[in-house]
Amino acid sequence: MKKILIAGGTGFVGGYLTAHLRKIGYELHLLTRTPKDQSASGIKYFEWDLKKSFIDINAFDGVDTIINLTGENISAGRWTSSRRLELIESRVLSLNLLFEYVKRHEFNIDKIISSSAVGYYGAYTSDTILSEDSSSGNDFLAHICKVWEKAAWQFESLGVKTVILRKGIILGRNGGMCAKLAPLAKLGINVSLGDGKQYIPWIDIHDVVRMYEFILDRTDIRGVYNAVAPQHITMNDFAYILLRSFGRSSFLPNIPGFVIKLLYGDMAAMLLNGSRISAEKIRNKGFKFNYDTIARSLENSSKSVIKS
Repeated sequence: MKKILIAGGTGFVGGYLTAHLRKIGYELHLLTRTPKDQSASGIKYFEWDLKKSFIDINAFDGVDTIINLTGENISAGRWTSSRRLELIESRVLSLNLLFEYVKRHEFNIDKIISSSAVGYYGAYTSDTILSEDSSSGNDFLAHICKVWEKAAWQFESLGVKTVILRKGIILGRNGGMCAKLAPLAKLGINVSLGDGKQYIPWIDIHDVVRMYEFILDRTDIRGVYNAVAPQHITMNDFAYILLRSFGRSSFLPNIPGFVIKLLYGDMAAMLLNGSRISAEKIRNKGFKFNYDTIARSLENSSKSVIKS
């Protein structure tokens, strides 16, 4: 079974992914700023430090695949000048450092699976269904994704198969959008934002980790793939189904757009806008979604039955 080096494996997605990969038998090397000895669990931790441009070289021992999940949470705070720089550097510098180590030491890496986001296409609402070949946006979130992906493409120059996943909003019990909005919906509060007509490109956390497994098992996959569910829903749809998942309904109005702008500044654009994103490219490769509807995903996340 292959050994995989994971950068950024301690977050929401990383926690689910490491547990899943261990369950199916992969050996994992995780990069962390505070290494600990948990080799008995099948996971080995190795130190790295972006500020010092340092990675414990033993982290690459026997590894032929790298999974990159690094990046500060885009929605954790307002986009001040310093925050913008942090969001970019946390993504680009980590990939640059991994690339330099692989190049300098000529490690035999076969594949890297790196992260990006559907923010690549820009924060706007339209009826167009955007595919991997669609143009990039011109806003800050699109800029982040473009430089993020550019850093990942460096690996192609070393003959490393490069796969980039443009992830949508990830739904799961212990993190992501559900963790923030479910407590409000449980109280019967309408969580729809703005006019609610913006689309939400989403994916269930369990399908995310299965997509990684799918890509790891295939030798014919490289390039960019959207990691989104095939069902297209609006913010209003999402809020309605989320309320129903708790047996609730609400007559409260949507949270006005101007309130979101006051609270979040420029970041409000990604909350108040959204277009439909195609999942056809990964489906045409043979990937099948277990959670292809928002109702099924929320039912699993909330452990409550959603009435039809």
